[in-house]
Amino acid sequence: MKHMSFIIAALSFCSVALASPQEVIVSPVDHLFVPQGFDNNDNVEVIVTGKFPNPCFIRNKIDVVVKDEKISIKMTAVKRKEESSELCEPMAIPFREEISLGSLQGGNYQIAVNESTRYGQNENLLVEVSSSDSVDDHLYPIAEYVELGFTGGLSGDAVIYAKTPSDCVSFDHVEYMTNKKDTISILPVMKKTGSVCNEHQTRIEIPVKFNVKALPHSEVLLYVRSVEGKSINSLIQK
Repeated sequence: MKHMSFIIAALSFCSVALASPQEVIVSPVDHLFVPQGFDNNDNVEVIVTGKFPNPCFIRNKIDVVVKDEKISIKMTAVKRKEESSELCEPMAIPFREEISLGSLQGGNYQIAVNESTRYGQNENLLVEVSSSDSVDDHLYPIAEYVELGFTGGLSGDAVIYAKTPSDCVSFDHVEYMTNKKDTISILPVMKKTGSVCNEHQTRIEIPVKFNVKALPHSEVLLYVRSVEGKSINSLIQK
C-alpha cells in the first residue's frame, strides 16, 4: 500500500507539472559589460544585465562558444505559464549574470550575446599576453564585497572589504583601468612582505576612488579583481 501511495503521489505531481507548461525564451538582455585588464593567464569574465517583465520568468541556461576570435553567448530563460494572472503582474525584475569565459589566448575578440535577436549585444574584448607564465602578473586579496556608502558610489569613494590569503603578503596599491564607456576595473595589488607563508587570513579594508561621471553610460560597473580569478561586482546608477 505504501508503494501504491507513492505511485499515486508521483502521478499526481506529474499531472500538476503537465498542467503548468513552460516556455523557453531568449533572455531579455539590455547591456553587456566587458572589463579591461585581462591577460592570457586570467579567468576572463564579462557581465550581462537585463530585466524580466514580471516574476513568472526565471533564468534557464547560458551557453558559451569560443571559435577563433568570436565568442558567442546564448542566454535563455523560462517563462512559467501560471494559472493565476496575479503572479505575473507587470513589473521590472532585474537580473545580472557574471559569465566566465575561462582562459583565452592573447588577442582581440568579438563578443556576441543573443546574436540575431532583438536583445543582441556586441562588444570587443582585448586579452593581453602575460609578461610571465605565472597564474597572474599580480596577487590579489580575497575580495568579499564593496561598500559604496550612502551615495551609492556617486561620490567616487568606496571601500573593498577583503582578506589576505596569507600572513606573508600585505596590501600594496590599487590599479585602475576603464573602457571609457561603462566599466571601471579595480585591481587591489598585494605584495610579499614575509619569508614564511601560511594559510592564516587577515581582514583588511582597502579604500578606492573613481570617477563615474567621466563615463557616458547610465550604469557603471565596478569590477574588483580577487584571488583565483574571481571578482566582486557592483553597479552604480548615475
